[in-house]
Formats: sequence, C-alpha cells, structure tokens
Amino acid sequence: MKFISLQDKTQAADQTALAREYGAGEEFAPARIGTEHFFFKSGRKVYYLPLAAVTRCFRRVEFIDSRVGCCELGMPMESMVICGPEEKELAQIRMAGERMGKALLTALQESCPNAQIGYDRPSHQKSAVRHA
Repeated sequence: MKFISLQDKTQAADQTALAREYGAGEEFAPARIGTEHFFFKSGRKVYYLPLAAVTRCFRRVEFIDSRVGCCELGMPMESMVICGPEEKELAQIRMAGERMGKALLTALQESCPNAQIGYDRPSHQKSAVRHA
C-alpha cells in the first residue's frame, strides 16, 4: 500500500510507521482512525491526514435519482466530509450506510476535540437537502 498525504498529495517518507498505525487503527470501512492520523483507502492507495489538522467534519447525505423498474427513486448516499485548515474540504468519503457514518462521526469527535463536528447551515441556504 502507498500512503499519500491529503494535504499536499505526496507519498509519505515513513511508510512502515504509517502501516503500523493503519493496521492498529479502529476501522470504519473504508476509513480508519489511528493514534495520530485519520486514514481512508481508495484502491491501492491509503490517504492520511494528521488528526490535529482536522478542523471540521460532518455527514453529507445526497439523494441520487435512480430508476428501479418503472419507478424513479431517490436513494440516499451517505458520505463523510473532512475539512482541513481554512475550511478547505479535503475529502468526501462514501460510507456503507447511516449507521457507519454516525459511528465514524462519534469517533472523530472523540479523536479530534478541537474540530467542529456537524453541519451548520448558512443563513442564505433554505434547506439542508441537496439533490445530485
């Protein structure tokens, strides 16, 4: 596995230490929380971010229009959004479901005490619902 930093998109210098932390971390497929880093896997690459660099995280549920038989349905897709310095959105990670998203958000709240947890809707936005 290659460990790549989310902040500057470069490959990590100390791959073995990150591999050890990744293996021992708490799993929330496809994400993991280690002692010092937040990880998520995409293909053969594992992206990481120091927990101290997480400034905000929240769940995003998007309704994807899909056709089932003769009907059209809006299926919810659960994602976790991780923001870094200057409120820059660093990652949007697809989760297996609502239960896994809530569990990861709770774990991030414990691991990142300085991070803002949850979504604060701007005053100009009328609804929290977003259709893709």
